[in-house]
Amino acid sequence: MEPGARADVARRPPERRVHVLVVEDDERLRMLLVRHLGRSGFRVAEAASGEEAEAKLADGLRPALVLLDLNLPGETGWALLRSETLAAAGRPPVVITTATAVSPKRLRELGVAGYLPKPFSLETLLATVERFVGARL
Repeated sequence: MEPGARADVARRPPERRVHVLVVEDDERLRMLLVRHLGRSGFRVAEAASGEEAEAKLADGLRPALVLLDLNLPGETGWALLRSETLAAAGRPPVVITTATAVSPKRLRELGVAGYLPKPFSLETLLATVERFVGARL
């Protein structure tokens, strides 16, 4: 093994055993979030719509956290929050990631764990994810 390759291995974050589901229709933003979380050691599943997220959950995905945009094509993020599919997946904590202002009362009514208004820094994203899944690492 080359010395440079060994140093690369040492700098890689440890593989985490938890999945984060990123539900975001903006492809560029979704790819950025997936790449950043993946480089931070998280296992990341992604969906571009509420319907795609529901399908992944129905197929057995059990994420430790869902990062959910509200303004999605087709079903909105609100519909996913109320879905039986999310309930059947064990009601993982959901952090809303949106540029839309949302009433704290509405977030509480739907059991939302957190709210991350766009735009947000990648450091804030990572701190938020770690806060919610830290106990499961």
